[in-house]
Amino acid sequence: MIFKKSINFVRVYGLFLFLLCTVSLLSVGNTCAAEPEQKSAGAFIRIGVSGDVDTFNPLFIESKLGLEIADLLFVGLADLNDKSEWVPELATSWEKSDDNLRLTFHLQKDALWADGEPITANDVRFTYELKRDKLVGTPRLMETELIEDVLVSDPYTVTFIFKEVYPEQMFDAAGEVLPKHVFEKTDRQSLRAHDFGRNPLSSGPFKLKRWVSQQYIELVPNERYFGKQPHLQQVVFKIVPDETNLLMQLRTGQIDMLLDVPIGEVDRLKKSNSELAFHRISGRSYYYIGYNEGQALFHNKNVRRALTMALNREKIIKALLKGYGKPCLGPIPPIIAWAYTEDIDEIEYDPSAAKTLLAQEGWKDSDGDGWLDKNGKPFSFALLTNTGNQIRSDLAVIVQSQFKKIGVKAEIKTMEWTAYLDQLRAPELEAYLGGWGASFNVDPSPVFHSNAFKLFNYVRYANPEIDKLIDAGRNEMDQAKAAEIWHAFQKKLYEDQPYTFLFWLEKVVAVNRRYANVNPIALSSLYDIENWVVSENKPLTE
Repeated sequence: MIFKKSINFVRVYGLFLFLLCTVSLLSVGNTCAAEPEQKSAGAFIRIGVSGDVDTFNPLFIESKLGLEIADLLFVGLADLNDKSEWVPELATSWEKSDDNLRLTFHLQKDALWADGEPITANDVRFTYELKRDKLVGTPRLMETELIEDVLVSDPYTVTFIFKEVYPEQMFDAAGEVLPKHVFEKTDRQSLRAHDFGRNPLSSGPFKLKRWVSQQYIELVPNERYFGKQPHLQQVVFKIVPDETNLLMQLRTGQIDMLLDVPIGEVDRLKKSNSELAFHRISGRSYYYIGYNEGQALFHNKNVRRALTMALNREKIIKALLKGYGKPCLGPIPPIIAWAYTEDIDEIEYDPSAAKTLLAQEGWKDSDGDGWLDKNGKPFSFALLTNTGNQIRSDLAVIVQSQFKKIGVKAEIKTMEWTAYLDQLRAPELEAYLGGWGASFNVDPSPVFHSNAFKLFNYVRYANPEIDKLIDAGRNEMDQAKAAEIWHAFQKKLYEDQPYTFLFWLEKVVAVNRRYANVNPIALSSLYDIENWVVSENKPLTE
């Protein structure tokens, strides 16, 4: 089951996806969702979700739930396993040319679309053509930017030819495949409106049986899937927009699984329903404070370092996240073990040392009012955050309080989402609370490279040494050598402190204990769903 769609989507929309998905579950009224007829006990699972999907066409999916479900409907050439290693899927094998500019895949010869048509190399090339066509208007266009061409040698052999050598070649080539026979006669500009978005033709382990908007999505096994048939005969995503109602249905057994439990509810759920098992997933989304180095106040590295010293991250994690988080030292998540390093001289919580360091830079309380000042100007700045995110709202108050203890005044400025994004690009930006969802392919260039001011480098951070490390890491094909580069990158970035890195946010998944082999991972909460089974000794909750 391919999870690459989610990975590449984060490459483009990492910040937006993360910020939107960490907003508290919507409370827009109690919607009583109708439900499909259920199979016999033990054959189905009901998964509670707070919102609907936008489309099932992989070219246009922009919702997190849509990505999760599409991973069950479509296959790609290769898949990432729970160790983030590439394994065969539609392709049985692949090889690279000696110059690393050609990647050839050999396809399964018994793979069929759900309508019985064979899946061939022509579908692979056609999918590439759709992605690169600007008339289609897909955000997946970026996956084709470094691909020169895709050649079909025979119905089951396809070769990607790249413009240059770069480590993410598999990510750009191995994605899901679309059916040429469905789309080839459709006007490219009309693809977004094609019926495929509501009635997709599956190639994966499941197919869509029914989608009742704002009520439920029902999947059943795809009997023509070339891989292992799922044990579950029915997967229902039950849409319950109201958070209170959603949690109540989990407690009472009206739903069997919740993909993202609000952290404040975990302990209460454990006490109210002993039949629920809880899975903690190591995070790849982090929170931070960004300091605009275009502002004189934050241009000094020691000032930024002192602000980091003033924050007790362990206390923040305990108070804000109930312990469901880990301190963050940089933008590469621990789950990418080969590139991650803890060999960093961590800045410890020490408000006294923070005040001393600021004093060395001329910031002292010269008038005895409790606030630091320099040349008659107080150490005061606006701390920007957005509405609709309870974690961030509470975090802003905690940060403000801890800064106050060293004489630094942070004035919280809360804005609605669109205005918040606009302000991040404004030159008058001072500091902001932000979040980022890290991708599985290591590429910090959109955030920390000096050429990314128009992308996501909102803090205007520029360091030639960091640029060189990013460029070298992105182009190093040898993973061991790349690891050394990324380790050096993390150390230097942390030394510069363009951000105060706060914490990695862990995710909690709840599922009824009668389901076995459930193994949610950072790639997907639905990982390996084909192998989920129902224990005979665990009756269905009424």
